[in-house]
Amino acid sequence: MTDALAARKSAGQGPMEGGARGTTSGIRRKAGFLAAAGVFEYAMQMALPVILVRHLSQQEFGDYRLMWLVAGTGLILFSLFLPQSLIYFLPRAAPGTRPKLVGNTLLSLFALGGLSVLSLLILMPVLPGSIAGLQRYSPLVQIFVGTWILASILDVLPNADGKTEWQAGITVGFAILRAAALAGAAVASADVAWVLVAMCSVAVVKVGIALVYALFAAEETGLAFDRQLVRMQLNYSLPFAVAQGLFLLRVQADQWVVAANFSSTAFALISIASTVLLVGTLTRQPLNDALLPKISSLVGAGKLDDARSLIQKGYLVLGLMLPPILGLLISTANELVELIYTREYLGAVPLMRVYLLGQMATVFAAGHLLQVFGFGRRAAMIGTISLLLSIALSILGLQFFGLAGVVAGSTTSLVVWECWALSMVAKALGTSMAQLIRLDQSFKVIVVVAVGVLVVHFLCSGLDTSVFLRLFVKSSVFVMAVGLGFVLTNMHRPLISLLRERRK
Repeated sequence: MTDALAARKSAGQGPMEGGARGTTSGIRRKAGFLAAAGVFEYAMQMALPVILVRHLSQQEFGDYRLMWLVAGTGLILFSLFLPQSLIYFLPRAAPGTRPKLVGNTLLSLFALGGLSVLSLLILMPVLPGSIAGLQRYSPLVQIFVGTWILASILDVLPNADGKTEWQAGITVGFAILRAAALAGAAVASADVAWVLVAMCSVAVVKVGIALVYALFAAEETGLAFDRQLVRMQLNYSLPFAVAQGLFLLRVQADQWVVAANFSSTAFALISIASTVLLVGTLTRQPLNDALLPKISSLVGAGKLDDARSLIQKGYLVLGLMLPPILGLLISTANELVELIYTREYLGAVPLMRVYLLGQMATVFAAGHLLQVFGFGRRAAMIGTISLLLSIALSILGLQFFGLAGVVAGSTTSLVVWECWALSMVAKALGTSMAQLIRLDQSFKVIVVVAVGVLVVHFLCSGLDTSVFLRLFVKSSVFVMAVGLGFVLTNMHRPLISLLRERRK
């Protein structure tokens, strides 16, 4: 990234600005493809449990969620950011180098996946709580984790190779395949062990698709290996692996605390509640993907005022869009959990609301902007502190408030992290946090959303009807209350202005 910015500066900004409109249009198109694919994948992830919870027991569904927690942690610890490093290396690769970069990544992930299998075979029997209970599914759990690590290259490879449409298509196709295979196994067997067999099969297919793409569809087809390039890739990826790993482990810390102290049934509740974290990601990520290259370019050119203005505009969009979505989910959490997961999992509702309040407090997340300003070392340091704080607060919250305390502890550490990141970005831009996020307007939106949630609570809490009708009534009341609040506070004007600008 630094090399690219330096090249742009030395070449002058005239040509770049001349093609800015076309570049921005291309970024929006690519972000649109990836956003649509991401939303579809999220929809499939939300639809799959509708079937699983109706064919697996609570304990088996908890075991299923625990398997994904172990696989997710395996990706954090063992993939070493190598798949993501392709985004840096492939667009810059000299002719004939691309097959070596892809081959290096595949071979490294194969070795790292094998290491994860051996580690789990040794450690799983002695791990605490419900994690140790997964030993009864050995060696399938270990095989799945190792294969899933190898398969992770497919999540990045086509996009890094410059084929965004391929990446979107593969994401959609694989989401359908995974949902169909796992749902079919659950319906046919009503046994989580067969669901795990389906998970292993899906992971193998994902590896196969990655190999087929590399050998027949890539920009430069074929696979090769180059020891010197491997060292270069690792030198690049390891610092990011540490920084990103600390952040992602912090996100998972509360789930590991629950897994170590409760049964898989209790873990099922917190895993269901944590699904709402994806709402913020799906809302922010397309906007970040579209804006970040331009912000990076402006910062590299020393145009801090323009960068600040663009960031403020992005925060305005988020401030108008994300809080109402989160408020609607807070108001309808009971109905959504009952509709998707059945009444047996209503214990997840209070935990879900704590997560949603945390997302509300971190609407103006700034962690993704740290890389633009080169704050990698400081991000790693604060990430370590945030991870330790998350674990400590989750354990402390567990002692006093049970599962809700665990979630509150993790959420508090997230707020601390994002406030630090926002303060660093604001300082680098020569402004204050309040000015950067347009606190005056943001505060109005938060108040309007809070009032909407309270109106729904007072008017609809006594409804005794079907879950579908309750969901419809609560959603309608919330939308009308927020819409009226936007008009009364004049916040509808910037919203209309943004919509008109987008049409242009």
